[in-house]
Amino acid sequence: MLKYLVYCRKSTDDKEKQVLSIEAQVEEIKQFASREKLNIVDWVIESKTAKAPGRPKFNQVLDRVEKGELEGIISWHPDRLARNSVDGGRIIYLLDTGNLKDLKFPTFWFDSTPQGKFMLNIAFGQSKYYVDNLSVNVARGMRQKIRRGDWPGKAPYGYLNNRQNKSIEVEPKTSKIVKTAFQLFSTGHHSFTAISKFMAGEGITRGNGKPLSINQITSMFKKKFYIGTLEYKGSLYDGNHHCFISKRLFNQAQAVLKTRSRSHDYAHRFAFTGLIKCGQCGASITSESHQKYYKGTDRVAQYVYYRCTKKITPCDQPYVSEDYLTKQFNQTVKKYSIHPDWKPTIDSWLAQKQAKESLEIKAKLKTLTKKLQDTQTKLTRLLDLFLDSGLDDKTYRLKQNQLFENKKKIEDKVQKIRNNGSHWLEPFNEFTNCAILAHKIAHKKSDRDQLRQVAENIGSNFKLKDKKFFINPKTAYFMLAAGGGATTFDPCPNAISDFVTPRGIEPRFSG
Repeated sequence: MLKYLVYCRKSTDDKEKQVLSIEAQVEEIKQFASREKLNIVDWVIESKTAKAPGRPKFNQVLDRVEKGELEGIISWHPDRLARNSVDGGRIIYLLDTGNLKDLKFPTFWFDSTPQGKFMLNIAFGQSKYYVDNLSVNVARGMRQKIRRGDWPGKAPYGYLNNRQNKSIEVEPKTSKIVKTAFQLFSTGHHSFTAISKFMAGEGITRGNGKPLSINQITSMFKKKFYIGTLEYKGSLYDGNHHCFISKRLFNQAQAVLKTRSRSHDYAHRFAFTGLIKCGQCGASITSESHQKYYKGTDRVAQYVYYRCTKKITPCDQPYVSEDYLTKQFNQTVKKYSIHPDWKPTIDSWLAQKQAKESLEIKAKLKTLTKKLQDTQTKLTRLLDLFLDSGLDDKTYRLKQNQLFENKKKIEDKVQKIRNNGSHWLEPFNEFTNCAILAHKIAHKKSDRDQLRQVAENIGSNFKLKDKKFFINPKTAYFMLAAGGGATTFDPCPNAISDFVTPRGIEPRFSG
């Protein structure tokens, strides 16, 4: 009597609704073996897809057949044994050599004859065709879904997959945590590790409960999904999901990412560390802390000093106390600020400019709409050419991404004009608000992190020489100080024109 092994398999990566579960397969095979009076010596159950070779238990079964331990195999259907040409070919070869003497299936007739093996080959081929065709259909469905603006995969942090309507929705709690993470990171004062710990403290972790890795945090900050763009297999598409991260905040995070690397992922121990260069030798300014014990009062005081690292050339620049450096930061911020009482005057001036430019806005929108339609037409023609095999995949992806990026830029311009009236009015308003905020911070006892952030908004190329702090202000802030810092005091009639049009502020912000 032949020695049979029962092999039952259930795929783990597709639903296979038409295939019985393993429990049902076992029960059906028991009844089948009893009717046929088959000698079962072992059972093997495996949960593994058969789309590709490499099933451990299946390979062990065939190894036992080759060694002569088994003579026959019982399975529910040939597709339980093989859905790829390698595994199917190996079974046919074992039948040819006589190592495998028989196969039994409750749902398929087989006899170890040329005709039987021919029919078995057809069954294996049909199984492979099903898998191949399924992959094509799934890929086509995924592409169609992405074209509609629906993300076909797992929702990013801050979103959730709605399985009922198969959409992605904003998750109220985690979206606030993700937005706060973007805001913290965009200040430039928080490391990847600090952001990971913050999110873990709020409940966003890996599956094992550990904080997100640096790669996961970096990937989150780079994901264009948060600003409405879907990235799928090298191509970009418009998403139709709601965005809770503004493009401005996203771009700020990208700017910080450019200055960061994993090897430099650390939190600043002192507020001004990593910001200033030595004005004499160009080396970085570092900080160090010293403690001093006062016997008379029995207390220990801590003092922070900043000094040149002297890693480039010999340098004789002196130490600077943190208090003295903070005082200079305050003076610099005040110099490039606007008195809060200017706010009504500025708002009135902006309102007049918006009214005057309303006609120009209509003309701009008409032009941009035409450009948008032309770009969309080009995208459609490019896709038709690609589908007609007139373009190779690499060239199509390159051209498609270029046109898509151009389309997004035009859409951004249209959106800005519709929301704000003009490209320069929004950044100008933002600039004046920042300058007013700088005035408030410079006139109160603020923490040094706030001073650093405001100073980075005002300019760059920070230098320290002979205990004096220097900054290279942005053009707009330079204009504020060009008239002796008049805007740091209360406004006077018609004075806004002194620092807006003649001094070049307006052209600085024009589109």
